[in-house]
Amino acid sequence: MEQPKKYVSFDIESSGPTPGKYSMISIGACIVGNRNKQFYREIKPISMNFCIEALKIGAQGLNCTKNLQIFDEYNPHKDAFDAINVLKKLSQQGEAPAKVMSEYQDWVLKNTRGFRPVEAAAPIKFDGMFTAYYFDNFNNGQNPFGHSGEDINSMFRGYKQDINEHTKSLGIKSTLTHNALEDALIQAERFEKLLTLMKIQF
Repeated sequence: MEQPKKYVSFDIESSGPTPGKYSMISIGACIVGNRNKQFYREIKPISMNFCIEALKIGAQGLNCTKNLQIFDEYNPHKDAFDAINVLKKLSQQGEAPAKVMSEYQDWVLKNTRGFRPVEAAAPIKFDGMFTAYYFDNFNNGQNPFGHSGEDINSMFRGYKQDINEHTKSLGIKSTLTHNALEDALIQAERFEKLLTLMKIQF
């Protein structure tokens, strides 16, 4: 008999659109159905490569530069925003990718004991490729999720039988802060409402 699933809502922020060339700069996660079980880390960049628009989004919720955003070069909403300064600050205050991925795996396994852990995101394609890359390259290829993952919006479209639907219409707070943990929590709340509508135990 297959183990029941335990969903992990997660979100990542990055310096660009693809892993390897660009860096995952933060990751946040929580257990769907038990949102007080949380994980959050900010990560040293693996290169100084960046896509300015991506980093302007990802930097909005960083704790390590939060108090520095009074200065225009650290404020992603200002024209003087300096991506290199943000990446340098992450290099100083972020944690090593290997340490983060090892700790994330331990947290996942601890909080999904007796279940099959499944990543859940919206969209899973973007966030999932970063976690898969980082597990493979910085955690000796060990990935507690294997190849599994659920795209929350796709599940909702299937439930509504409408390819244009979006979980925003569930009525849960829709303003994302781009802090990876805060966004993972909002996402989990939406997913919980969807699973309730689908009469799926979580």
